[in-house]
Amino acid sequence: MLPDNLFLAFVMVFGLRVTDVSLGTLRTVYILQGRRIRASVIGFFEVLIWIFVISQVVAAISSWVLMIAYAGGFATGTWVGLWLEKRFAIGYSQLRIISRDHGEDIAEALWAENFGATVVQGHGRDGEIALVFSILPRRFINRCVTIASEIDDDCFVSVSDSRYLFRGYLGQGIRK
Repeated sequence: MLPDNLFLAFVMVFGLRVTDVSLGTLRTVYILQGRRIRASVIGFFEVLIWIFVISQVVAAISSWVLMIAYAGGFATGTWVGLWLEKRFAIGYSQLRIISRDHGEDIAEALWAENFGATVVQGHGRDGEIALVFSILPRRFINRCVTIASEIDDDCFVSVSDSRYLFRGYLGQGIRK
């Protein structure tokens, strides 16, 4: 079912392969976040596209041009999938900020921007510190890191993904 024109066949195989690999990347993100229904729906379309493309390439196995299109589509699809995942910033992250002298100021600045934050006093190698914790949608991470860095340019920041969230305030008016 590929076009007889080799250029059009190349573009079609390449484009479909980019699409199915990009979907695979998003499906993996949803799996890691425990979003089974979304992952399953995406997986259905991912495999449907893959079966069509692989059957066409195998049927024309003597065409090295289509093999290049298939492999190039895979590589490009990996890049596109990662770009989409970053662009959509799917899910939530845990932000941990450690500051010697400005933990309360950082928390107050986050609260002023309507983000949730919890301050805990601690003791580090060089003395007293404040730990500021916040769970928020991934799309706000850069904004919160900027807020913290403007207050304390020496603060230590750590970010990790949060898989499951139960109850609480996530900032920006979001309640879980």
